[in-house]
Amino acid sequence: MVKRGTFSILALSKKHKIMGVAVASGSTAVGSRVPHAMPGVGVIATQAYTNVVYGIEGLKLLAEGFSPKQVLEKLIAKDPQREMRQVAIMNFAGEKAVFTGTQAPEWRGEIVGKDYVVIGNLLKSGKVLESMAEYFEKSSGDLALRLLEALKAGSESGGDKRGEKSAAIIVVNANEMLLSLRVDDHRNPIKELLRMAEKTLKQQ
Repeated sequence: MVKRGTFSILALSKKHKIMGVAVASGSTAVGSRVPHAMPGVGVIATQAYTNVVYGIEGLKLLAEGFSPKQVLEKLIAKDPQREMRQVAIMNFAGEKAVFTGTQAPEWRGEIVGKDYVVIGNLLKSGKVLESMAEYFEKSSGDLALRLLEALKAGSESGGDKRGEKSAAIIVVNANEMLLSLRVDDHRNPIKELLRMAEKTLKQQ
């Protein structure tokens, strides 16, 4: 199996009552596997040796009223290969749960902030996540653009050890999906995703 790095950010705007998850990776079509979101419920990023069940079942459990911590505990308990996973879960209450297995590709890590989480594996260095967190904390305005600019900051700080090929973003509010965009194979997927998002947001 060829290992490809992935870095993600999950965040909540309490003021506007919206949540989002954005991801970039050296693998193709990362948007088909890593980011998961449900209006009024929460967002999840499941990566490293990705198990999409964490996203699908995780959202169902969140919707049933379990906290992110409880959801993560339930998912990990059922997974004999848990140490190969990296997962972040966040709900609309701002509660978070993060797990980075000991067998996730290095460099791997996580940063948990006030209203956000950044996680990554097979990265150039820890600077990738530090740059993402720093950008998000200092930024303001549209949540989708803040998430994508945070990805850009991570990429510019080294990103995936092999470079990025795909990126994706999902943004939801209490009632509906506001934005869902993917770039599955591109030489500069984050830049392309930013262009698409800016165009879409202008039309809304």
